[in-house]
Amino acid sequence: MSFVRTLLGDISPQELGVCNAHDHVIRSGGEEVREDIDFLLDSVEASKRELEYWVEAGGKSVFDMNPIGCGRNVPKNLEIAEALRGKCHIIQTTGFQKSGFYCTRTHWLNTVKDINKIVDVLAAEIDEGLDLHSYNGPIVERVKAKAGVIKAGTSYAAINKFELRALQAAALTQQRTGCPISVHTQQGTMALEVANHLKAFGADLSHVAICHVQKNPDKYYHREVMNTGAYICYDGPDRVKYYSDSVHAENLKWLVDRGFQKQILLSMDAGRASYQRAYMELKGKETLGMAYLLQRFVPLLREVGVSEDAIQDMLVNNPAKAFSFI
Repeated sequence: MSFVRTLLGDISPQELGVCNAHDHVIRSGGEEVREDIDFLLDSVEASKRELEYWVEAGGKSVFDMNPIGCGRNVPKNLEIAEALRGKCHIIQTTGFQKSGFYCTRTHWLNTVKDINKIVDVLAAEIDEGLDLHSYNGPIVERVKAKAGVIKAGTSYAAINKFELRALQAAALTQQRTGCPISVHTQQGTMALEVANHLKAFGADLSHVAICHVQKNPDKYYHREVMNTGAYICYDGPDRVKYYSDSVHAENLKWLVDRGFQKQILLSMDAGRASYQRAYMELKGKETLGMAYLLQRFVPLLREVGVSEDAIQDMLVNNPAKAFSFI
């Protein structure tokens, strides 16, 4: 039977419900935080409240897409998951981000020559339990909670050797464990190449999500990516500094009209404190947060003519299929 692997255990895909397919619950450090403190999301209470707002808006599940070496905090995520037991499913990530977040010369993804040993490390987090320390040092202590998605990442208009190895490791780990894959693309570039590389490495693209494609708002390109069989994730509402919501909504309508509603996922990717309502409340500021996806963007989809059937697919049915184990 197919299932989705959450921090609190395996559930049926139908239990996933309304899904935020790419977001950030806790980020306790990493290169992003070193470069910009706005990426720090380290408060259990604020992160819990942000998910409560998501639930109050009608959400049921969130994928926390902080991988190894990028501030993933297993103890804090488990504390939040327990606090929201029965209200919100949290799915945790293993794998890697784009190469810019690591020292590629010394990182073990590069220095360990046998790719199967890399797969061993990722597969253990899926099959046995997450490392309490997120592989930040030589001591590994596994918890019962397991990873439910494998991440990889690529750079702007380029895929380097480090990133190609991460894609290979993701594909091989999927073959061994059946775990779905989600890939960061920088500004939506290299999405087609990501799909082709994963396929060449043996990945099942019907369980692969390629994210941030809306930052390259070329709907014809999005169509070509989905023609490979992969899912795409539109995760950029409420980001007018890139493109207005209407651009994304109209592109989604165009794709739906051409028969692609079964391969589209939606999320907020609210990976900065300034993007999350609960964190900004601590500073006396008003922002819109994760719930914006359901409260503002989905109504816009309806306004531009996207059907309820297609909205249900993008929020519920598609994530249930894309993120189920093979």
